[in-house]
Amino acid sequence: MTHITANTAQKEFVDILDNVTRYNEPATIVSDDNKVAVLISLDEWRNIQETLYLQSIPGMVDSIKAAASEPLSDSIDASEVNFDV
Repeated sequence: MTHITANTAQKEFVDILDNVTRYNEPATIVSDDNKVAVLISLDEWRNIQETLYLQSIPGMVDSIKAAASEPLSDSIDASEVNFDV
């Protein structure tokens, strides 16, 4: 994560914005009076929102963890799934 002063952010905003959006690298911006903000890309923001939403569904985290622990050899091939439901 990049840490920059508010003055630097003001002078180099276009470059900082490019770095944040191109590389999904958040930038922490600190003012002279120690107010702190974080600049993140829209993709990162959407990812955070999706994670919070999924975590709000009862049992979802446990379900994801259980599925992740299953060996791939127990899975079926995608060609065996009927997607025309």
